[in-house]
Amino acid sequence: MAIQIGDMLGDYQVTGVLGRGGMGKVFRVRSLLTGREEAMKIVLPDLDEDPALADRFLREIKVHASLQHPNIAALYTALRIDDRLVMILELVEGVSLEEMLRGGRVEVPVAVRYITQILAALAFAHERGVIHRDIKPANILIAADGVVKLTDFGIAKSIGVQRLTGTGLAVGTIAYMSPEQIRAGQADARSDIYSVGLTCYEAVTGRRPIQGDTEHALMNAQLSVIPPNPAMVNPLVPPAIAAAIMQALAKDPAERFQTALEFQAALQDRGQATVTPSAIATASPELADLEARLSRAIGPIARRLVADAARRYGTISEIRQALASQIEDPKEREAFFKTSTDVAATTSSRMPDSPIQFDPAALDLFAQALAPYIGPIAKIVVTRAARTARNAEELRNQLAEEIPAIADRQRFLATVRPIL
Repeated sequence: MAIQIGDMLGDYQVTGVLGRGGMGKVFRVRSLLTGREEAMKIVLPDLDEDPALADRFLREIKVHASLQHPNIAALYTALRIDDRLVMILELVEGVSLEEMLRGGRVEVPVAVRYITQILAALAFAHERGVIHRDIKPANILIAADGVVKLTDFGIAKSIGVQRLTGTGLAVGTIAYMSPEQIRAGQADARSDIYSVGLTCYEAVTGRRPIQGDTEHALMNAQLSVIPPNPAMVNPLVPPAIAAAIMQALAKDPAERFQTALEFQAALQDRGQATVTPSAIATASPELADLEARLSRAIGPIARRLVADAARRYGTISEIRQALASQIEDPKEREAFFKTSTDVAATTSSRMPDSPIQFDPAALDLFAQALAPYIGPIAKIVVTRAARTARNAEELRNQLAEEIPAIADRQRFLATVRPIL
C-alpha cells in the first residue's frame, strides 16, 4: 500500500515526501514520542519482495550507523515497521546541491567550501573502510547555515565485505561514475574522488563535464572523454582550482589525488588565491581601464576575462596581450591597443603590424592535439593564440599553458613539436 501524508508508521506520522534515495523513498516524519521532525527512509513498496535488495538495505543501515561525522547526515535508529525496514535519519533543513544547481553555477569560493566539507566526510568514511560509490549533487545536502551533509549510503561498500552486486554489474549513477566503476572493476577511495571532481566541476561551471545522449554514450564518455578545463567554461575559476579539479578527473586512478584529504588540501590551498573580478579591477587603475575598453569591444564578459587574465599573467603588458586576443574584429583589436598605455612598446614587441600567418592545416593539427586535454574549445583557443604568436615556438608554449597538468603539457609539446 502506498504511503500517504498523514499516515502513521509505528510512532511516526508522515508529514511530507523528501525524495528518493538509491534504495528507497524518503519521508519527512514527526515522532509522536519526542515531537522531533526527522527523515524516514523506507524500502520502496515494489522492492519489498526482493531479498537481495532487502539485504543491501540492511547493509546500508550497518554501514551508515558506523559513520558519525558533522558532514554525514546522522542515522538515529533503524527498526522494522509492518515488515518494512526503516531508517530514521537526521532531517537536514535546506536544499540539495542538485536543486541549487538548477539555478545555475555556484560562486567558486562557495563551491570550494561545500566540496571541502564533502571531502572531510569522505576522508572519515574512507579511513573506516567505507567507499560511498554514489557521490553526486542529489546526495549532497546543504543546510541553511551552510553546513554540508553527505547522505544516501545505499550502495556504499565496506572493504572486506562480500559484494552484493553480480559479477560485471556496475553500480552508481552513470553521470558521476568513475571509469573503473563503469568497467565494474574494483572501486576504492579514488573512485569517490573522481565523482567529487565531477560534482565540483558542475558546481563551478553550471554544466556536467561528461555528457551523452544515451546511457551507452555516457558510459563511453566516462571511459575516454577528457572534459574541457573548467576555467575555459567559466573564466572565474582560478587556474589552480581548475588544475585540482582536472587532476581529480584523471581516467587512471593512479594519476588522481590518492586520498580525499589530498584533494581537500589542494582546493583549500589554491582557493586562497580566489579573487572576484571587482576586487581585481579596483586593485589597479590599469586593469580597470583595460576592462572599460575591452567592454566596448566585446560587452559585459570583459569583466570575467580581465579577472582570468590578471590571475594568469604577471605584467600589464601580458594581460593586455591576452585580452586583445579575445577581440575578433581586427580594427577593434587595433583600437584597443592604440588607446592603452605603453602602446608603443606593446605593439612593437607583441602585436606586429603584419602578424605571422600560420598554415591552416598546421593549426588544425594543433587543435586536434590540444582537444584531448581541454575539449572542443581547442580550435577556438588555437585560432586566438595564432593571432598573437610571433613564431611556432611561442604558439606551442601558449597552447601548452592552457593544459593544467605538467605531465600533460609535456606530452602535448612532444606531440606538436614536429608540426611547425
